[in-house]
Amino acid sequence: MICLHPAASTARTLRFAHAWGLRLLAGGAMLGVLGLMAPAVAVEAPSTPNASAAALEQLRAANVARAELAKVESDWRNERDRLQAAIAATRAEVARLERDAAEAEGQRDNARTKLAAIGDTSDLEVLRQRLGETGVTLRAALTALARTLPPGTIAVPAQDVVGETAFDAAVRALYAAERAAGTLAVEVVTGTRGGQTEAVKLLRVAGAVAWWVSLDGTAAGLARMADGTLHLDVATDERTRLAITAALAQAEGRAQPTVLILPAPTTAGGTP
Repeated sequence: MICLHPAASTARTLRFAHAWGLRLLAGGAMLGVLGLMAPAVAVEAPSTPNASAAALEQLRAANVARAELAKVESDWRNERDRLQAAIAATRAEVARLERDAAEAEGQRDNARTKLAAIGDTSDLEVLRQRLGETGVTLRAALTALARTLPPGTIAVPAQDVVGETAFDAAVRALYAAERAAGTLAVEVVTGTRGGQTEAVKLLRVAGAVAWWVSLDGTAAGLARMADGTLHLDVATDERTRLAITAALAQAEGRAQPTVLILPAPTTAGGTP
């Protein structure tokens, strides 16, 4: 039988109770801490993904904003360069127009100076009169020359033109004579054969020499000018007639080109 001392029993009981109490208190404190932590974890755990998504969305928005800003800055720089180029081109055009205006003003001033030096219109009338006189002189010279050359060699201006128009007509006739001087032409003209007027085909080499062939092809010969009249000299031998006829056919493109011997003009005229 075991007998315990009341005091000792009480002390053990108190120590036992104290130890278990401490344990119980510690356990309760831990449960309280866990109880307090549990709601916090339960609240914070679902919020972590939302915060990450929000951060990613903010990054995306920032990137989009930066891209838009870069595009706006690039567009602004391009527009600025375009406007600067337009301003430079406008300035260059203004400078060119100013130069042209200055040049036109200079020409106007020179014209006024020359007009003042010329004086009134009487001098211009004198100049027109001189041009008309020169045109008449040229026409007379061309007419005299045409009387010595085959028809078509010299173009003679009309007689009913006066003043500046006469001079212009004479100059055009000179140009036509220059062109005809280097050409080979076939023309239908009127000449005199045996005292009778006859239309023939004339083969003219510039203004140097001309041959003729009758329209029916039965006669041919050399053409010459005398006293302003075209004289048709008949070729007496058949070989010469055939050569002239063949030459005219070649000039008209009706025969193949070949070498032909034609009679040369004589200073005294007559039959070739």
